[in-house]
Amino acid sequence: MLNKLRDAIEKKQYAVGTFLGVANPSIVEIMGYTGLDFVVIDTEHGPYDTMPMSDLIQAAESKGISPLVRIADITHKEMQRALDNGAEGIIIPCLKSLEDFRKVVELGKFAPLGNRGFIKGRGSGFGNEPWASGTLTEYMENSNDKVLLLPQCETMEALENIEEIVQIKGIDGIFIGPFDLSICMGIPGQFEAPEFTEAVDKILRACKQAGKLCMTFTSSPEEAKKYIYKGFDAVANSIDSIVFAQAYKSMVKEIRG
Repeated sequence: MLNKLRDAIEKKQYAVGTFLGVANPSIVEIMGYTGLDFVVIDTEHGPYDTMPMSDLIQAAESKGISPLVRIADITHKEMQRALDNGAEGIIIPCLKSLEDFRKVVELGKFAPLGNRGFIKGRGSGFGNEPWASGTLTEYMENSNDKVLLLPQCETMEALENIEEIVQIKGIDGIFIGPFDLSICMGIPGQFEAPEFTEAVDKILRACKQAGKLCMTFTSSPEEAKKYIYKGFDAVANSIDSIVFAQAYKSMVKEIRG
């Protein structure tokens, strides 16, 4: 299987990852010894331009972790630089209309699914990876299989049209952005509110019926286990900066007694 995240989900029934907001390549290499299945390199809110992003992708690859990239917006530049540098999954925020979601496929998949710009970049070993060394048609087919397109559902428009969105060919799954979705619903951070729970169940149900992946962000192991129990395929739990601070706070507290 060309995509490590999809492989992890199939073998383990679910995958566990985390977000990178401040990490450097050495930190990602250390994460490779923790059992994480994937990392999300956050170029929407994090300080990562093209070279730092590429370095983090390579660090993840070196330790067998699937590198996902959350791009800043749905533009050719954002999508192309992440894909060409080897992202195995693209998370796209702030989408509203059906046309927004169709554009994800147009920019993120090669023909005939989309219209991704052609190059054999470092993500394909500059064309030297075994899966990239065949005909051009085979290369495009393999690339489409290798890359997961995971647009976020975090707006009211996306929530209202989720059943149609998951039917779009080329979209591989949905990543729920719980904070922004709850804010749009007028119940910021109220993740136990009945209307928010109903929204999550609606998204999960739509994904399952369409045979698409369903992923979300969680803030604690307890919350992550709850969503896995619901049937989510993957959870991205917490952010490197939060985990780092919590670990050192706990250490200092224990030392000081």
